[in-house]
Amino acid sequence: MPSALFVTTVPITLEAFLLPFADHFRGLGWRVDALANGAAESSDLEGHFDQRFDVAWSRNPLSPSNLLGTSRRVRDLVVAGGYDVVHVHTPIAAFVTRFGLRGLRSRAGARPIVIYTAHGFHFYRGQSALPHAFFRTIERVASRWTDYLVTINREDFDAARSLGGIAPDRVRLIPGIGVDCDRFAPGAVSAEEVARARAELGGGSRPGERFLLTMVAEFGAVKRHEHALEAFALVRDAHVHLALVGDGPLRTAVEAHVERLGLHDRVTFAGYRRDLPAVLAASDALLLTSAREGLNRSVLEAMASGRPVVGTDTRGISDAVGADAGWIVGRDDPRALADVIDTAATDPDEIARRGAAARDRACREFSLDRIVSAYDWLYREALASRV
Repeated sequence: MPSALFVTTVPITLEAFLLPFADHFRGLGWRVDALANGAAESSDLEGHFDQRFDVAWSRNPLSPSNLLGTSRRVRDLVVAGGYDVVHVHTPIAAFVTRFGLRGLRSRAGARPIVIYTAHGFHFYRGQSALPHAFFRTIERVASRWTDYLVTINREDFDAARSLGGIAPDRVRLIPGIGVDCDRFAPGAVSAEEVARARAELGGGSRPGERFLLTMVAEFGAVKRHEHALEAFALVRDAHVHLALVGDGPLRTAVEAHVERLGLHDRVTFAGYRRDLPAVLAASDALLLTSAREGLNRSVLEAMASGRPVVGTDTRGISDAVGADAGWIVGRDDPRALADVIDTAATDPDEIARRGAAARDRACREFSLDRIVSAYDWLYREALASRV
């Protein structure tokens, strides 16, 4: 029976992104275990993994506690488990795990195949020089301890192939973690649920009363809510309403910025919501203005819902949207962003056309079945490479 260990920093990554992959391989007869800080206590992981292990990571991947203590625990777990594949995700867990396994073959028998899925490198085009150099160096060093490096967007794919620590033919482009096209299909949510969500998001109670633009994103610096609001303040069409879905450390600061801009009547803070199919079905378009992304999940889910995307020319947003699934503008041009929002709000036929194109693109290029199949082939290749 082949075996795999999924490694992430915290359980939410396993819960939100990786359960379909664990279920798939277990259905094929694999033993699939999980390792994260808090994995053993997570009830959401029950029934999806054979065993779950806890490990404490420091937030600094280069801290002595990670490199001297945690990496040894990971190595000991891997040796005891006899895994064929160790699949790492998230930067801290990925670096420390690869560091711990780097010399395993000579010290403790056959080394597993180590696969790292980079859900968006922390270095990117347009970043200031020092953080770019630091994060790129970290990835270049760790790439030497990696058998397959999976990237989820074109910019990261090209960057990974130029790192120098891993052969270019061991770098793969698998676009994202997949979107469930059935769950987000038009008509999958009842009209009553859609109407309720639209009223709660500030879209009004009558069809066409407002053009509802929704941003689904944690309130953190990388998502650039303030940039989105600076653009929204320039939107001329008064019937456009913005719903901000999510929570996070910067929410209070963003609320204050809304007040400063005089937008409190046109912006709804909707909080964290679990009914995203209803939220997206209730929206007219999705907005996202991040500084960087891997391949944003809310963008793919909006597209699968038949909703076009208004986004900035950011790695992981433009990759998903392509040429016709929405509108892409310069990353630092709030005026252009406002103009596109005004255009979209006054052209329902174009919204419908781009929404249909978005749905087609999401299900053709990024469907969950397609991504699971890509990893199935990668695992088969990994097993064959051990012979």
